[in-house]
Amino acid sequence: MRSFRLLILVIIGLGLLLIAGCSRYHTSGPTQIIYWTGWSGHELEIQRKLVDRFNATHKDIHVKLLSVFGSYQKVTIAFAGGDTPDVLSAVWADQLAGYAMRDALTPLDQYLKASNRTSSEWAPGVWQMFQYKGHTYALAATTNTSFIAYNKDIFREAGIKSLPRNIAELDEAAAKCTMYDSNGRFIRYGFRPSDLVTWAYVFGGRWYDPSTGKITANDPHNVEALRWMASYSKKYDIRRMQGFESTFGSDQSVSGPFFVGKKAMWQTGEWVDQYVKRYAEHLNWGYFPLPYPPGGRPNAMSLGGSVFVIPAACKHKKEAWEFLNWICGPEAVADFCEGIGNVPPLRAVAESPRFIKKPLFAFAGNLISSKNAFGAPQMPIWPTYKQEIARAEDFAVYGGQDPKKLLDAIQKKMEMELADAMEGRK
Repeated sequence: MRSFRLLILVIIGLGLLLIAGCSRYHTSGPTQIIYWTGWSGHELEIQRKLVDRFNATHKDIHVKLLSVFGSYQKVTIAFAGGDTPDVLSAVWADQLAGYAMRDALTPLDQYLKASNRTSSEWAPGVWQMFQYKGHTYALAATTNTSFIAYNKDIFREAGIKSLPRNIAELDEAAAKCTMYDSNGRFIRYGFRPSDLVTWAYVFGGRWYDPSTGKITANDPHNVEALRWMASYSKKYDIRRMQGFESTFGSDQSVSGPFFVGKKAMWQTGEWVDQYVKRYAEHLNWGYFPLPYPPGGRPNAMSLGGSVFVIPAACKHKKEAWEFLNWICGPEAVADFCEGIGNVPPLRAVAESPRFIKKPLFAFAGNLISSKNAFGAPQMPIWPTYKQEIARAEDFAVYGGQDPKKLLDAIQKKMEMELADAMEGRK
């Protein structure tokens, strides 16, 4: 019996030593931060190099990078179950308010203040994307622009001597650049507008009023924008245009209509430069801001993209912030944006010689700094709302339905959705 008790004491003692040893090992080693990103391919490799650099210069923290590209549902499941990584860049700006409303994210205000970082570092529209109910919940390493790329040779052939500045001039340029064969089939076309969310801003509209918390889907300017977009369907026979487009690859492929000279103007973003270099190196092209109607907004566009957040369930918030702050800081942002061909969201980086020496990036940097560059509305149902807007665009453009009735229907539906979301939050 005495031997048995002695054996038990020895086992307990060894166990305590083992636990103590593990504890010392854990506390003496770096704190591990799990970081999920949605980037893949070339972008992921640049992210990996940045993470390696951070790990090499921060001996007390080790960031483990994992890509969830192609499995974004994993992010939703992780938030629902409270089993999240420490840092995420696989959250879209569109989703931020929804997660923030459910207290799934860590407010960054105190960390920003302690690190002497302020809103003035970011373009106004970009900073607005990070906000919900007066608090900052995210930062970003990239953003996107929206403008029109055009084929200079086609413009010259069509006799267009100045770039379109307003909607009337854009419509005229589109008509001049469009060509048909003797049977009335397209040889090439000038332009086809898309993305009602953005064009509504261009026309002077908005989708949500943060000062009142009201949905503004049927704002008269939004209706006017959709009516103008639908006019292209009638003028150019959208079915015939679709048939013509189907003979080429997607816009972002080597056989895309813009790259092979079959589309004169393309509504795109700064990433187009990467595609031109890859697929159409000798293309003679240029770019200009989205033209606007009387009473509309010059240099208007919508901003978006993925953002960096710290989930509320993170157990190492201090270390998570140190990494998030670093990777969304000037040096890392400059390296990442240059590497993947995105415009930097930080003003100082966008205005640095490294970027303004490139005409396209100087142009894009001015666009994101515009007072008419709009981030995702600060509302929890924006992803659903945005899907409804896209459906209305399709119904008007391809189905010939009345823009006013479509947006009136969205107005009613989203008012109920928002009320339900806010009631559920209570």
